[in-house]
Amino acid sequence: MADPSEIIHLSKQAFWDVDMDKLDYEIQANAIIRRVFDHGSWEDILEVIVYYGKEKVITALTSAPYLKEITIVFASKLFHIPYADFKCSTTKQFHPIS
Repeated sequence: MADPSEIIHLSKQAFWDVDMDKLDYEIQANAIIRRVFDHGSWEDILEVIVYYGKEKVITALTSAPYLKEITIVFASKLFHIPYADFKCSTTKQFHPIS
């Protein structure tokens, strides 16, 4: 089996605090997908969709306990999924000083 880091090429933009050589692209798939959609570049998003497939990406995003509001709206439009289908659309993180 090929090393996923040789197949998928992600920038450090979403993984500034992680040693990317230690990422397990299968075990940590949901976390990688969510982080790329929240913090990655457009190229990172395309890489993740190609590598994991549309269905796995949609499942990871709709079942996420938290995503940025803009990420939910973006993914909703990109994949033509109703906003309400995202688990985290009903739970908002509290930011008292924003």
